[in-house]
Amino acid sequence: MPDAYRIYRYDHLESPAVTAGSAAVLIGAQNGLFPDMGYAVPGEMGGLWAGEQKVCDGFFLAIDDVPLVSADACEISPTATAFHYRMQQEQLHVVRRQFIPDGVSGCVIELTLENLKQTPRMAEVSFTVRTDILTVAAARGEDGLELGRDVGEYDENTQAFYARDSRNPWHAVWGAEDSCRVLQADLPQTVYGFGNTQGKGINGRLFYRLRMAPGGQAVMRLFVAGGFPSRSRAEEALERLRRDAQQMEACKQTRMAARLVLSEVSLPDEGIMRCFNWAKAYTDWLTRALPRGGIALCADLPEHPVLYGDRWAQALGALLPQGGVPQVMEMLRTLVRVSEQAQLAPGRVARGVSLGGRVTQAGGVKESAQFVALVHQTLLWSGDRAFAAEMLPMTGLCIRYLQRSTHGFEDVREEILPDVRRAVEGQAYILRMTGEDAGPMLDVLAALPPWEEKPLAPDAAPGVAAMWHGRRGHVEQMIGCLSQMAARECPGLPGSLRMEDAAPGVLLEARAAAGFVWPLVRCLFGIAPDAGARLITWTPHTPIGWEGWEIERLRVGEACFDVRSERISPSQARYTLRTDAAGWQVAVVIDGEEKRLPLDQEQTLVMGD
Repeated sequence: MPDAYRIYRYDHLESPAVTAGSAAVLIGAQNGLFPDMGYAVPGEMGGLWAGEQKVCDGFFLAIDDVPLVSADACEISPTATAFHYRMQQEQLHVVRRQFIPDGVSGCVIELTLENLKQTPRMAEVSFTVRTDILTVAAARGEDGLELGRDVGEYDENTQAFYARDSRNPWHAVWGAEDSCRVLQADLPQTVYGFGNTQGKGINGRLFYRLRMAPGGQAVMRLFVAGGFPSRSRAEEALERLRRDAQQMEACKQTRMAARLVLSEVSLPDEGIMRCFNWAKAYTDWLTRALPRGGIALCADLPEHPVLYGDRWAQALGALLPQGGVPQVMEMLRTLVRVSEQAQLAPGRVARGVSLGGRVTQAGGVKESAQFVALVHQTLLWSGDRAFAAEMLPMTGLCIRYLQRSTHGFEDVREEILPDVRRAVEGQAYILRMTGEDAGPMLDVLAALPPWEEKPLAPDAAPGVAAMWHGRRGHVEQMIGCLSQMAARECPGLPGSLRMEDAAPGVLLEARAAAGFVWPLVRCLFGIAPDAGARLITWTPHTPIGWEGWEIERLRVGEACFDVRSERISPSQARYTLRTDAAGWQVAVVIDGEEKRLPLDQEQTLVMGD
């Protein structure tokens, strides 16, 4: 993992900490504790979540009967979170490191004990999990299910604790790697040194012993997993974690490192640069695998996120210039499938989907129009004709649904006119790409009322204002708006983005990235691609006071692009566009005239701002 993505925190450690994977998320505090937190279910949104089910309120450790109550430092990275404890009186340095493997509804805790004595020693480790097995719907009484008290037992054969909700088939498991044998197991009434969190959970405690050489270290792995319909499934999950945890971590680090180097920016403004680069990591944290296959984007964390959700098309679209084209394509496929399985009316797509894959809210005209527009946008960045053909049946149904809902496009309300125009334009593009006749769609587009963007409202959100200014070349005002957004990052979550109307308790919002990423890509770097035509429309700018900027490995289709700005005078900059592919063209405006130039690996232009 690049060092730039490893952050150490030493103060305000009561701030939230997130460790996420595609099938689970762990939410606590940067001091290593798990306070009662959250609003969706008051006090219950922290802990380990596996899909729709909460597994536990947290886990707690003690070394030689000394509880690890509060960390001295928190280390945050895109793949893991680590907590450092200086046990000076015991002459130990302890590191608790946790990560969530891809596709696994559980957490791996790696505990490292460093012996600061120059003599050999033993250390006793107690590992307590406080269960709180529930779903948000059941906790709110919304799905007819009643929560029971958790029950649990230790199994000597598997050297692990098992727990379940007494009224529902929801199971959890925790234990250590095979090389660590349990010395003792019990069910204490309270968590030693910590007390109990609220809820109907139990405390399952396991004791282990580690041997350390003089000045040496001892390492052990612990596991917590849940969300299983049976105990046998819990046993299988624990066995898999014990067998493959090391390989799982290596695979996740490799995957994340490859993702983070795409669309990597260097900017004079560190806050804006941090938000853009970390957006890729947070998108990964918000991506969830559905039980029946496919992936989708959470609306937010941690307030019991729905998949897709409000302004889902904007949220997904922001992934495209971040190297997330494959993910967006899979999310669109997933949306089509869950909408069809829910038997929504032809041409309607889901607006909200549960973590279990159930449609919780059907979309209307706006969502169907945005679906077509997003498919179009995805094709501009991918150039994938096979994907266009795959999506064509659904985009066709969406257009017919729009036609029915607007009386043949003759009664298009003003508030949805921009979305309808983009959908019709997008469908024409999809038809051309698949070899179909786009003429009827172009006729509809010509007959639609024109749309002009309204003046910027005085109370416009910074993301809206940034794009409004950027389209007009007001790059300094655009940067000012983005700086406002960057200043709202959550302490300890570098570059985290939230809208100004985010609900209380929300740490990350998927839709917030759209108002941040697009102004930079379109209006600063000036990139508007058409991968199918192998064309880049290029209109870059450099703000006053900036000596330059750079974005590297911007993925468009099968090609990668590097774009760079170097200021050469107060009013001019030298712009360089490089690619590793042949056959591309760049469209630019020089002295008021639009020109298409061949992009033979590199094109350099001097332009004024």
